[in-house]
Parts: sequence; structure tokens; C-alpha cells
Amino acid sequence: MILGLLGITALLNITDNNHSYLAFEAALVLIGGAVIASAGKYLRPSLRISPIPKADSPLIAVGIYKYVRHPMYLGVILIGVGLAGFTDSSLAWVMAGILVIDLNFKARFEDALLREIHPESLHYQLHTSRIIPCIGGSCRENCELK
Repeated sequence: MILGLLGITALLNITDNNHSYLAFEAALVLIGGAVIASAGKYLRPSLRISPIPKADSPLIAVGIYKYVRHPMYLGVILIGVGLAGFTDSSLAWVMAGILVIDLNFKARFEDALLREIHPESLHYQLHTSRIIPCIGGSCRENCELK
């Protein structure tokens, strides 16, 4: 919902000629879309809107999931920040902040559920960043899932 509101505020602001960082904002939106598409490719058999994983879904740790546990959330955040930058209003930046906080809570919730379904996911979670790649020293170097 918040991403939709950011999109609406961006559309309402499209005629504003004061877009100093238009290329950067567009790049964030495009990269966010590419991240979501890449994540969808690997998540396809387990894809659902809810953060609650399917009971019979496998633990996915390949492709983009090798670098970040929640790339869909990363993509949404990139798009949201790009739209907030395009709109460049206090309200848009507050919405983007709420989006980041909300997705972080969802990611933590989803991680806890994944540990229940896949006990081996603890190792994956300790060695792979939650949303932003390589944050917190969690970039895997010579660490294969066992």
C-alpha cells in the first residue's frame, strides 16, 4: 500500500521541472524492478504475497538469494526510495521510511518462520544479509550451505 501511495505522489509530481537527480531516481526504480524479477525467477515455486512461507517450499539459497535473504523487499525498498526522491517531499520520505521499517519487520518475521520449517536456515541466515547485501559482515566468503 505504501509503495502504491509513493507511486501516486510521484505521478502527481511528474510535471515538476525540478528533478535534479532524475537519472539516479530512475536507476533505483529500474534496479529495484530487476532485483524483484531476479528474485521471482528463483522463488517461483514458493512465491506468494504473504510473508508466511509455504509449508512444503524449499529453502532457496541460490542466485540473488546467495547474497540477500529477502531480495523482493530490497527491490521494493529501491523502488520506494526512487519514487520518494522523485517526489522529494517530506511526506514521501516519511512513507519511504515507514516502508523500510515495515519490510524489516516482515523480514524478521519471515526468518523466524523459515527457521521453524527449515532448521538448516539458521546457518543461511547467519551468513547472508537480511535485506541489504554485505551489511553486518554477513557476506559469504567460502561458506557453503551444509
